[in-house]
Amino acid sequence: MSFTLFRRFPMELRHRIYTAHFSTLTQTYPAIRPPPILLASRQLHDEALPSYWRTNHFAFTGTKHLVDFLTSIPDSTLRSLRHVSVCAYPFPVYPVDAQGGYITYLFDRVLSLFPGLQLSRLWVGDPYAVALEPWGLDVAYAMVEMLSRGDAWRELVYVVEHDRFMKSCPLTSIDLATNVRTVEWSPRDPLPSTWDAMIKARDGVDSGAGVEMCRLFDGGKRRVPLTTEFETVQRLEEGSVTMPDDGQIEITVRRGRNADVVEKGVTDCEKTEKLRALFKEIGWKGIQAKGLYLDGEDDATAHL
Repeated sequence: MSFTLFRRFPMELRHRIYTAHFSTLTQTYPAIRPPPILLASRQLHDEALPSYWRTNHFAFTGTKHLVDFLTSIPDSTLRSLRHVSVCAYPFPVYPVDAQGGYITYLFDRVLSLFPGLQLSRLWVGDPYAVALEPWGLDVAYAMVEMLSRGDAWRELVYVVEHDRFMKSCPLTSIDLATNVRTVEWSPRDPLPSTWDAMIKARDGVDSGAGVEMCRLFDGGKRRVPLTTEFETVQRLEEGSVTMPDDGQIEITVRRGRNADVVEKGVTDCEKTEKLRALFKEIGWKGIQAKGLYLDGEDDATAHL
């Protein structure tokens, strides 16, 4: 195909065509490579490349794959990314001064490794609640709140396979000295009003910030808004084996119009600062070469 006629179009029109083309593409790691249009000529490559990074959808089946990719591109490219989806598996790393085993970093901590990240939309798939174990339900619930405090995105979409993570569940502990079994109920807040108030308090009531929740059916083609269903906090009975209601739960968190949506790479967590220092000292490849990362992202419990 000859691009002679295409090159005669005004630059503004060519950029609109690039954007329309790349916005239809999804590339899943590790099969992320330049689309054919970027290989047509040097001129087209140079013109279209910025649009490719800004509008293409980059998908990752796990946290490790996202780290692989983000550590392989220049900072200028990282700052250009706008659309990312990832299944948020844990990130278990063994700092050199750790005692007693791997430290599991959750996905929100991993984002702090990449200052400058400024996504328009971050889609996150939850891997924790699938097993219906109380600890997994708790982590899924906490992940939404922790990610909502981040700065790397303008719109966060968090999808969980079912609704049980929004219900208070029993957490059992055993005192090894006395063999006494204790059951405590994990806390839950009315939803989505609590999360909606949290993001509005952060960005302003009239800023456009807000939280919406939907139940998804037919592969996401049908969406039923949830506005009051979980405003009354519900409990899961201890030992309950009943199946959850049908439909995935989608939580959409939107930042305010004037929110500063750039990852700062700053954290008040001492363990996360050690992880950042480790990345700075020996890099991601060095961490893997020294066996400090435990690879098991096909299972959210593989590191345990």
